[in-house]
Amino acid sequence: MLKLSSHMSSLIHIPAKQQPVINRLHDVMTQAVAYAAAIADNAIDDGVPLPMDLVDSFAADYERIITSLVTAATVK
Repeated sequence: MLKLSSHMSSLIHIPAKQQPVINRLHDVMTQAVAYAAAIADNAIDDGVPLPMDLVDSFAADYERIITSLVTAATVK
């Protein structure tokens, strides 16, 4: 679960409807960072690089996530 400091929670209002999905996204992204570190460790250990096409595919996925979050942040 995403934990905001008391200072941050007083500055950031997250509607109740958004809280569960934001928490879930935070959890999934935390896991994704750990998986990416494991992939890097495996590649280093084995001396076998990850194909750049796969890296590019993940980068495109994350760009779509950022685009959606920016859209959500700029709603008027």
